[in-house]
Amino acid sequence: MATPQTGAGDPKRSLELLWREFRPQPSKPGPKPKLTVDRIVEAAITVADREGSCFGMRSVSAELGVGAMTIYRYVPGKKELIDLMVDRLSRIGDDAPDLAAMGWRAGLETVAESTWEILGTHPWLLEINQRRPVLGPDSLQGYDFVLSALEGHDLPDREVNLIVTALMNLVQGTARQYLLRDSADEAPESEEEEWWNAQGPYLERAVASGRYRHIARFTDEQAWDLTGHDAMRYAVDRFLDGLEPRMKASRREPA
Repeated sequence: MATPQTGAGDPKRSLELLWREFRPQPSKPGPKPKLTVDRIVEAAITVADREGSCFGMRSVSAELGVGAMTIYRYVPGKKELIDLMVDRLSRIGDDAPDLAAMGWRAGLETVAESTWEILGTHPWLLEINQRRPVLGPDSLQGYDFVLSALEGHDLPDREVNLIVTALMNLVQGTARQYLLRDSADEAPESEEEEWWNAQGPYLERAVASGRYRHIARFTDEQAWDLTGHDAMRYAVDRFLDGLEPRMKASRREPA
Protein backbone atom coordinates (compact mmCIF):
# COMPACT_ATOMS: atom_id res chain seq x y z
CA MET A 1 0.00 0.00 0.00
CA ALA A 2 1.32 3.43 -0.95
CA THR A 3 2.71 5.65 1.80
CA PRO A 4 0.59 8.76 2.38
CA GLN A 5 2.38 12.07 2.13
CA THR A 6 1.77 15.70 2.84
CA GLY A 7 1.33 18.09 -0.06
CA ALA A 8 -0.07 15.35 -2.29
CA GLY A 9 -3.51 16.84 -2.87
CA ASP A 10 -4.80 20.05 -4.36
CA PRO A 11 -2.51 22.72 -2.84
CA LYS A 12 -5.11 25.45 -3.25
CA ARG A 13 -7.75 23.50 -1.35
CA SER A 14 -5.32 22.41 1.37
CA LEU A 15 -4.12 25.97 1.92
CA GLU A 16 -7.65 27.36 1.92
CA LEU A 17 -8.60 24.88 4.63
CA LEU A 18 -5.41 25.28 6.63
CA TRP A 19 -5.70 29.06 6.68
CA ARG A 20 -9.50 29.17 6.95
CA GLU A 21 -9.42 31.39 10.04
CA PHE A 22 -7.89 34.16 7.93
CA ARG A 23 -10.74 34.18 5.43
CA PRO A 24 -13.93 36.17 5.92
CA GLN A 25 -16.56 33.93 7.46
CA PRO A 26 -19.90 34.76 5.84
CA SER A 27 -22.88 34.59 8.13
CA LYS A 28 -25.47 32.26 6.67
CA PRO A 29 -29.03 32.13 7.94
CA GLY A 30 -30.49 28.82 8.99
CA PRO A 31 -29.25 25.90 11.09
CA LYS A 32 -25.56 25.48 11.84
CA PRO A 33 -23.63 22.97 9.74
CA LYS A 34 -23.74 19.41 11.07
CA LEU A 35 -19.94 19.19 11.05
CA THR A 36 -16.92 21.47 11.12
CA VAL A 37 -13.48 21.00 9.60
CA ASP A 38 -12.02 20.88 13.12
CA ARG A 39 -14.32 18.03 14.15
CA ILE A 40 -13.40 16.07 11.03
CA VAL A 41 -9.69 16.56 11.68
CA GLU A 42 -10.00 15.42 15.30
CA ALA A 43 -12.00 12.36 14.25
CA ALA A 44 -9.46 11.50 11.56
CA ILE A 45 -6.62 11.69 14.10
CA THR A 46 -8.54 9.33 16.39
CA VAL A 47 -9.05 6.88 13.51
CA ALA A 48 -5.39 7.10 12.44
CA ASP A 49 -4.27 6.42 16.02
CA ARG A 50 -6.30 3.22 15.82
CA GLU A 51 -5.79 2.14 12.20
CA GLY A 52 -2.59 3.84 11.05
CA SER A 53 -1.99 6.25 8.18
CA CYS A 54 -3.75 4.03 5.65
CA PHE A 55 -7.16 4.66 7.23
CA GLY A 56 -10.15 5.11 4.96
CA MET A 57 -12.47 8.07 4.72
CA ARG A 58 -15.38 5.74 5.53
CA SER A 59 -13.78 5.07 8.91
CA VAL A 60 -13.70 8.80 9.58
CA SER A 61 -17.37 9.09 8.60
CA ALA A 62 -18.22 6.20 10.93
CA GLU A 63 -16.28 7.83 13.77
CA LEU A 64 -18.41 10.94 13.30
CA GLY A 65 -21.63 8.98 12.88
CA VAL A 66 -22.44 10.49 9.49
CA GLY A 67 -22.95 9.16 5.98
CA ALA A 68 -19.93 8.14 3.93
CA MET A 69 -20.17 11.15 1.61
CA THR A 70 -20.98 13.81 4.21
CA ILE A 71 -17.41 14.80 5.08
CA TYR A 72 -16.65 15.53 1.41
CA ARG A 73 -18.76 18.68 1.79
CA TYR A 74 -16.03 19.97 4.11
CA VAL A 75 -12.77 18.44 2.85
CA PRO A 76 -12.14 17.34 -0.74
CA GLY A 77 -10.36 14.08 0.10
CA LYS A 78 -7.90 12.17 2.23
CA LYS A 79 -4.81 13.85 0.76
CA GLU A 80 -5.95 17.26 1.91
CA LEU A 81 -7.16 15.81 5.21
CA ILE A 82 -3.66 14.42 5.88
CA ASP A 83 -2.29 17.97 5.52
CA LEU A 84 -4.80 19.22 8.09
CA MET A 85 -4.05 16.38 10.52
CA VAL A 86 -0.28 16.86 10.42
CA ASP A 87 -0.69 20.59 10.90
CA ARG A 88 -3.07 20.10 13.83
CA LEU A 89 -0.59 17.93 15.71
CA SER A 90 1.98 20.74 15.56
CA ARG A 91 -0.25 22.99 17.68
CA ILE A 92 1.38 24.52 20.74
CA GLY A 93 -0.79 24.54 23.85
CA ASP A 94 -1.32 27.49 26.16
CA ASP A 95 0.70 25.68 28.83
CA ALA A 96 3.83 25.42 26.66
CA PRO A 97 7.04 26.36 28.50
CA ASP A 98 9.12 29.43 27.72
CA LEU A 99 12.02 27.84 25.84
CA ALA A 100 14.00 31.07 25.63
CA ALA A 101 13.99 31.38 29.42
CA MET A 102 15.18 27.79 29.78
CA GLY A 103 18.40 28.30 27.83
CA TRP A 104 19.28 26.73 24.49
CA ARG A 105 20.18 23.25 25.75
CA ALA A 106 17.24 22.72 28.08
CA GLY A 107 14.99 24.20 25.41
CA LEU A 108 16.16 21.79 22.70
CA GLU A 109 15.96 18.88 25.15
CA THR A 110 12.34 19.86 25.81
CA VAL A 111 11.66 19.95 22.07
CA ALA A 112 13.17 16.48 21.65
CA GLU A 113 11.16 15.02 24.53
CA SER A 114 7.86 16.56 23.40
CA THR A 115 8.43 15.39 19.84
CA TRP A 116 9.12 11.86 21.09
CA GLU A 117 5.93 11.96 23.14
CA ILE A 118 3.84 13.09 20.15
CA LEU A 119 5.30 10.36 17.94
CA GLY A 120 4.65 7.77 20.63
CA THR A 121 1.03 8.88 20.92
CA HIS A 122 0.53 9.18 17.15
CA PRO A 123 3.03 6.73 15.59
CA TRP A 124 1.25 6.91 12.22
CA LEU A 125 2.99 10.29 11.78
CA LEU A 126 6.16 8.28 11.14
CA GLU A 127 4.45 6.67 8.15
CA ILE A 128 3.78 10.02 6.47
CA ASN A 129 6.24 11.22 3.84
CA GLN A 130 6.68 14.91 4.70
CA ARG A 131 9.10 15.83 1.91
CA ARG A 132 6.60 18.55 1.02
CA PRO A 133 6.02 19.98 4.49
CA VAL A 134 2.70 21.36 5.64
CA LEU A 135 2.96 25.11 6.13
CA GLY A 136 -0.24 25.76 7.99
CA PRO A 137 -0.83 28.00 11.03
CA ASP A 138 -0.14 25.31 13.63
CA SER A 139 2.97 24.06 11.83
CA LEU A 140 4.39 27.57 11.64
CA GLN A 141 3.50 28.19 15.27
CA GLY A 142 5.25 24.96 16.23
CA TYR A 143 8.39 25.85 14.31
CA ASP A 144 8.38 29.37 15.70
CA PHE A 145 8.17 27.83 19.18
CA VAL A 146 11.18 25.61 18.51
CA LEU A 147 13.23 28.54 17.21
CA SER A 148 12.66 30.38 20.48
CA ALA A 149 15.06 27.92 22.14
CA LEU A 150 17.91 29.56 20.19
CA GLU A 151 16.96 33.11 21.15
CA GLY A 152 19.87 35.15 22.43
CA HIS A 153 22.39 33.65 20.00
CA ASP A 154 23.79 35.28 16.88
CA LEU A 155 23.55 32.43 14.40
CA PRO A 156 22.98 32.63 10.64
CA ASP A 157 19.41 31.77 9.64
CA ARG A 158 20.59 28.79 7.62
CA GLU A 159 22.51 27.37 10.58
CA VAL A 160 19.49 27.77 12.84
CA ASN A 161 17.44 25.69 10.39
CA LEU A 162 20.23 23.10 10.19
CA ILE A 163 20.35 22.77 13.99
CA VAL A 164 16.60 22.19 14.23
CA THR A 165 16.64 19.81 11.25
CA ALA A 166 19.46 17.75 12.76
CA LEU A 167 17.65 17.51 16.10
CA MET A 168 14.40 16.41 14.45
CA ASN A 169 16.24 13.86 12.31
CA LEU A 170 17.75 12.26 15.42
CA VAL A 171 14.40 12.03 17.19
CA GLN A 172 12.34 10.93 14.21
CA GLY A 173 14.97 8.50 12.92
CA THR A 174 15.15 6.72 16.27
CA ALA A 175 11.36 6.77 16.56
CA ARG A 176 11.01 5.02 13.20
CA GLN A 177 13.13 2.16 14.49
CA TYR A 178 11.38 1.79 17.84
CA LEU A 179 7.88 3.25 17.63
CA LEU A 180 6.49 2.22 14.25
CA ARG A 181 3.69 -0.28 14.67
CA ASP A 182 3.50 -3.54 12.76
CA SER A 183 1.70 -3.29 9.44
CA ALA A 184 -1.82 -4.70 9.48
CA ASP A 185 -1.27 -6.12 5.98
CA GLU A 186 2.15 -7.65 6.69
CA ALA A 187 1.93 -8.33 10.43
CA PRO A 188 4.59 -10.67 11.89
CA GLU A 189 3.49 -14.25 12.52
CA SER A 190 5.13 -14.32 15.96
CA GLU A 191 5.03 -12.07 18.99
CA GLU A 192 8.09 -9.95 19.85
CA GLU A 193 9.21 -12.13 22.78
CA GLU A 194 8.72 -15.31 20.77
CA TRP A 195 10.85 -13.89 17.94
CA TRP A 196 13.77 -13.08 20.24
CA ASN A 197 13.49 -16.41 22.06
CA ALA A 198 13.73 -18.20 18.71
CA GLN A 199 16.92 -16.31 17.85
CA GLY A 200 18.56 -16.99 21.23
CA PRO A 201 20.13 -20.43 20.57
CA TYR A 202 21.47 -19.35 17.17
CA LEU A 203 23.02 -16.18 18.60
CA GLU A 204 24.65 -18.11 21.45
CA ARG A 205 26.24 -20.62 19.07
CA ALA A 206 27.34 -17.84 16.74
CA VAL A 207 29.11 -15.92 19.50
CA ALA A 208 30.65 -19.09 20.92
CA SER A 209 32.15 -19.88 17.51
CA GLY A 210 34.71 -17.12 17.93
CA ARG A 211 33.80 -15.42 14.65
CA TYR A 212 32.36 -12.36 16.38
CA ARG A 213 35.12 -11.50 18.83
CA HIS A 214 34.04 -7.90 19.53
CA ILE A 215 30.53 -8.97 20.45
CA ALA A 216 31.92 -11.83 22.54
CA ARG A 217 33.73 -9.31 24.74
CA PHE A 218 30.45 -7.99 26.09
CA THR A 219 30.09 -9.05 29.71
CA ASP A 220 27.25 -6.81 30.87
CA GLU A 221 23.96 -8.67 30.42
CA GLN A 222 22.12 -5.35 30.40
CA ALA A 223 24.16 -4.02 27.48
CA TRP A 224 21.36 -5.03 25.11
CA ASP A 225 18.58 -3.77 27.34
CA LEU A 226 18.00 -0.55 25.41
CA THR A 227 14.73 1.32 25.03
CA GLY A 228 13.89 3.62 22.18
CA HIS A 229 13.95 6.54 24.57
CA ASP A 230 17.44 5.53 25.74
CA ALA A 231 18.67 5.52 22.15
CA MET A 232 17.01 8.84 21.34
CA ARG A 233 18.39 10.62 24.39
CA TYR A 234 21.91 9.31 23.83
CA ALA A 235 21.92 10.62 20.25
CA VAL A 236 20.40 13.96 21.24
CA ASP A 237 22.69 14.44 24.24
CA ARG A 238 25.84 13.76 22.21
CA PHE A 239 24.60 16.11 19.48
CA LEU A 240 24.03 18.86 22.04
CA ASP A 241 27.46 18.20 23.56
CA GLY A 242 29.00 18.79 20.16
CA LEU A 243 26.88 21.90 19.61
CA GLU A 244 27.83 23.49 22.94
CA PRO A 245 31.05 25.26 21.84
CA ARG A 246 29.22 26.81 18.90
CA MET A 247 26.39 28.01 21.14
CA LYS A 248 28.84 29.51 23.66
CA ALA A 249 30.66 31.36 20.88
CA SER A 250 27.42 32.72 19.44
CA ARG A 251 25.95 33.87 22.73
CA ARG A 252 24.73 37.45 22.47
CA GLU A 253 25.93 39.62 25.33
CA PRO A 254 23.10 41.36 27.19
CA ALA A 255 22.79 45.05 26.40
